[in-house]
Amino acid sequence: MEYNWERSIPFLHIDLDIARELFKKTLLNEEVNTIVPINEGCRSSNYILETNNKNKYILKIFPECDCYYERENNLLNLLKSHILVQKVYLISSSSIIKNKTFGIYEYVDGVNLGRAIRGKFKINESLIKELAITLAEIHKFKYKECGKLDKNLKIIHKLSPLYKLYEENMGINFRNRLGNDVVKKINYIINDNKEILLNLDKNISLIHGDFQGTNIIVKDNKISAIIDWEFSMAGNPLIDIGQLFRYENCFSDNLIKIFEKQYNKCSDNKLINEWYKISKLIDLISLIKLINTKEEMPTKHKEIKKLIINTLELF
Repeated sequence: MEYNWERSIPFLHIDLDIARELFKKTLLNEEVNTIVPINEGCRSSNYILETNNKNKYILKIFPECDCYYERENNLLNLLKSHILVQKVYLISSSSIIKNKTFGIYEYVDGVNLGRAIRGKFKINESLIKELAITLAEIHKFKYKECGKLDKNLKIIHKLSPLYKLYEENMGINFRNRLGNDVVKKINYIINDNKEILLNLDKNISLIHGDFQGTNIIVKDNKISAIIDWEFSMAGNPLIDIGQLFRYENCFSDNLIKIFEKQYNKCSDNKLINEWYKISKLIDLISLIKLINTKEEMPTKHKEIKKLIINTLELF
């Protein structure tokens, strides 16, 4: 579950003095005493800050030339009355971190679901129900077409139909790593399911875009917060659902049935027949993108290749 994956953007290391200067912009009457890097994630540089009042905060330094933080801030304000998300104290930039943008966020007690599972945590019925309810709430915000969102949560760039995204993202790096036989099999499966994929493009909503273990904070078998909305967009809900069920060994058949029942109970749109299988097919788009990088990332690519092969065996 994204454990020890290579970073796509180098981690930006800062010291306590820099953290203190950045935190001062919040105008909170506290001073940072300690700073601890969070060694997870592949793009932003994140730290836990603890103040003289024993309060904790998250410092997130965003990738250069990346404006998703504006969208994320507005999204969190939109969603905070519907699902559990972090409070944002400050979004700003500073010359002491090369004019990068940074954010000060609420610290949410708990661990991410991926780490919990590595520690032998088992997803239970109450948590899978809560995950279903959370996704159903996110997906109630509807759009007319699939696309990337601007800071005001409006479509800024329309995306291709789902069935075209496979071929668009199977570049030379993907082909070199997986081989032509895999490419041919994917094309065959997509052609065989083209009508289903076309129909999915008629049901578009807000999606998280990276709804998997590292972005789900849990404590005592309950969700504490859904974090990191960098890849949020307008798309089909099965994108999020496929990401949730990416590591199928974490979910029993019974948990999958409970999820289906709870999601259908809370959602404005019922899940299609064979939703689980098709969600895995949809998640294949994300996996193709992740392994089609120019950079060599042995740990990451090995895991993704296995996930891709496992998905193809379902068809």
